[in-house]
Amino acid sequence: MMNRLPAAPRSHTPVAFRLSLLAAALALATLQTTALAADTETGATDMAAGMTDMQPEALDSQALTDDHSVNVPTGWWTYTNVTASQVSTYLTQNKARLTEIEVYSVTSGVPRFTVRMVPNSGAYAVPGWWWYYGLTAAQVSSYLNANNGRLIEVEPYDIGGGQIRFAVVMVSNTAGAARAWSYLMGVSSSQISSHINSSGHRMIDIDSYTEGGVKKYTAAFVANTGSDAKSWQWWINQTPASIASKVSSFQGRIVKLERQADGTYNFIQVKNTGADASAWWYQYGFASMADLNNYGTQVASRPIDVTTYLVNGVRRYDAVFIDNANASTRRMRDVLGKTFLDANGNPTRGIFESYLKQVNGPVKVDLNGSRRAETASSLKSLHLLHAMRRVEAGTDTLDSAFTYYEYDVNAGKDACPDTALEVPANRRTNYNFETGLDEMMRISDNRTTRGTVIRYGGFTPFNTTATTSGLTGTTLRHNIGCAYRNTATGKYEPTLRRNDTTAADLARIYEGVWAGTLLGNTNNARSEFLESANPGMGVSAALQAIINDEAAKLGKSAIASQFGSLVRTWGKGGSYGTCLPNANGDCGQKVIIRSGTGLIRLPVYVSGVQTWRDYAFGRLISDTPVPCWEDYQTPGTNCQADVDYTNAYNTGANELYRDEIREALKTW
Repeated sequence: MMNRLPAAPRSHTPVAFRLSLLAAALALATLQTTALAADTETGATDMAAGMTDMQPEALDSQALTDDHSVNVPTGWWTYTNVTASQVSTYLTQNKARLTEIEVYSVTSGVPRFTVRMVPNSGAYAVPGWWWYYGLTAAQVSSYLNANNGRLIEVEPYDIGGGQIRFAVVMVSNTAGAARAWSYLMGVSSSQISSHINSSGHRMIDIDSYTEGGVKKYTAAFVANTGSDAKSWQWWINQTPASIASKVSSFQGRIVKLERQADGTYNFIQVKNTGADASAWWYQYGFASMADLNNYGTQVASRPIDVTTYLVNGVRRYDAVFIDNANASTRRMRDVLGKTFLDANGNPTRGIFESYLKQVNGPVKVDLNGSRRAETASSLKSLHLLHAMRRVEAGTDTLDSAFTYYEYDVNAGKDACPDTALEVPANRRTNYNFETGLDEMMRISDNRTTRGTVIRYGGFTPFNTTATTSGLTGTTLRHNIGCAYRNTATGKYEPTLRRNDTTAADLARIYEGVWAGTLLGNTNNARSEFLESANPGMGVSAALQAIINDEAAKLGKSAIASQFGSLVRTWGKGGSYGTCLPNANGDCGQKVIIRSGTGLIRLPVYVSGVQTWRDYAFGRLISDTPVPCWEDYQTPGTNCQADVDYTNAYNTGANELYRDEIREALKTW
């Protein structure tokens, strides 16, 4: 969906809040309040326009007005420090439309931008739209008239010497997008209040700027009637603490957040109560757009407002997000969020991902599924895919000789392959290639995994297979088993040695093999892949408990045990305890990694005949900070934090299938 980079520890501690969750529907008598009339620019820091008629709030089902209150899942993109030409390229590339434009910087009168865009389709489609920059107020009016347009975004900026220009985004004010609306440019806050009182319009955008030493505002509005009616407030000159207080007392959801030069904020909020209230988040001080994007995808949300600014010459970003998850993804966020989100609902406890896709069908769960992360041995599925593609092509055979090395007799299969130890005395040739691959998958042997890398001349062939297989988030850089450690120096170097992949990419391997698109059965390649991928019949006690629970809810407890016995699985797991480095490359923060990927077949009945629904999955936690590591080879708990996080991961791993199990049981 977005540009993504490997995560790194943040060098800042942003203030953040998670605000949401569903409250009881309001049933309030009609109440009308009026806007404050006084201009408070030189006095108190508060100023607000009043609420419209209060009523149970409803989210927007489409973005014809704007996209601030739509939580229909969609793709989204953000870009920063880009030229106008680059914006146009990204819009074409993504088949998207612009929903927000911020001026990042101005050089010799030419602006660079921070932008936000969504697909111009589905719930987010509009009958027409345009964006412009470098306009005077008169030119804005001219373009609106020429296009029969309506403003959804106005961004004032100084091109030098106090000359104010405007960048705008407008939509066609026709067909289903037609609204009674208004806008103001170059006005005071008291003029805005007067306009709201006289028009009954609701503000959807506000920005401030200084011209001739005087603070002025731009604002856009829609008529606060019909399906657009919302209880709302607007405030200027607010600190983060006062914003939090006002949001809490109003039970609101921020839809616009604008930082001013003095570090205070203007913001707009709508009531977020009733059965249609949405989960939402806001946060200050992201160090990069990559951090902002990663935050959004981690909580399965979409940014609806982004602002960027400099603090002592350092670039920062603030953002407001709204839920962007389907029901199953939302449920998985809640399951994993209990442990992997902090008390404020922020993703500070590493990366977590859940992804489930029906083979040749729709994605069922996508919680941060395209975030690059280390997954440990689950990525051995790529090694197996590459080997079987060579077998399929006839350039390798499974019964041929195979070489691997013994690196540490005590560690055995779990050793970190140190290339300095690949000497004749440590060479092993007791397996043929098929057995080497089987051991790589069955007991997760790091030695034979390294043997496949040696066999094919390094990591490049595997990365080529990843690229040609559509695994866009996957890069193999390091020997599995060594985590982030440089075996030559003993230093931790995750930037150079992280094996990146994503939950979606891992699932894509198994879907492609099962569907025959990534691997055919010439030379039995597909069958041999599945044979090596730990085939299983039946389910664990934990997954059977979920089957029992869902069967009981449907009044079908009698068939729960039979259902569980018919489930088929294939796949590969992974586990690491490793370190993120301190400034010297030593262990600065212990972390754990847990992952799993594969296929699950659920038994269903179609027209009275038992058949199957097939799903590919990927799931992981990565770089989760712990004070110590559990010794899983020795009975007893010696690191409760590790155990707690691992148990939470295991719970989520089984919960991933709950909704699809329910649907399958319904057919019995």
